[in-house]
Amino acid sequence: MARNVKQEGETVSREEVLRRVEEKLGHRFRRPELLAEALRHRSVAVPKGLASNERLEFLGDAALSHAVAELLFFAWPRAREGELTRARAALVKGETLAALASELGLAEALEVAEGVEPGEALLADALEAVLGALVLELGYRRFAAFVRRLLSPALAGLSRSELLSLEPKSALQELCQRKGWELPLYRQVEVRGPEHQRLYVYEVEVGGEVRGRGEGSSKKLAQREAARVALQSLSGEGSG
Repeated sequence: MARNVKQEGETVSREEVLRRVEEKLGHRFRRPELLAEALRHRSVAVPKGLASNERLEFLGDAALSHAVAELLFFAWPRAREGELTRARAALVKGETLAALASELGLAEALEVAEGVEPGEALLADALEAVLGALVLELGYRRFAAFVRRLLSPALAGLSRSELLSLEPKSALQELCQRKGWELPLYRQVEVRGPEHQRLYVYEVEVGGEVRGRGEGSSKKLAQREAARVALQSLSGEGSG
């Protein structure tokens, strides 16, 4: 059933909210139910017995990773594998995706239960779900062209010299490889908060010793923070 939504001080129908998202995407869905599903969080889907955006998010995450890898392969013909990996991680990290989601109006369009705040992790997931819907609508080749347009500004703003600091997990792994150490081991130690607003806590071991601990609204963010702390710790030892 359609419902009205408060958006920028005016009350608009759900159909109008989705139409505005389509305008910003530059694509009118032949199957509008795909976009509706992509913007339906499980906090509202489960109580109503409807499909949430999780399956589309799964598809969009995989397709985005492939499309970005292909984009970087041709955009940076002389880059080595490690550099390409870090660049891809920077382009698809939660912060980047959440910012793009906000530009596309997904913060206002995402259906969530009352009391659920659409923070960075939820917005990044919503964008991946919308991308999953676009894969089904456009086919992969047209989808990849869409991703190129979407990420062109972010790609142009990438500094190769800053990539290590942008992706601490890759930097920590490369440090371990250079030193001949075992690869970092990430372990979840705690999960706090209700199901729709989790806070994850991770530790990372290097050489059998815990060297970093991090928290985040997703497992990826918590692991990145733990890696960043570990890098600071190991760098401090190296300079001592």
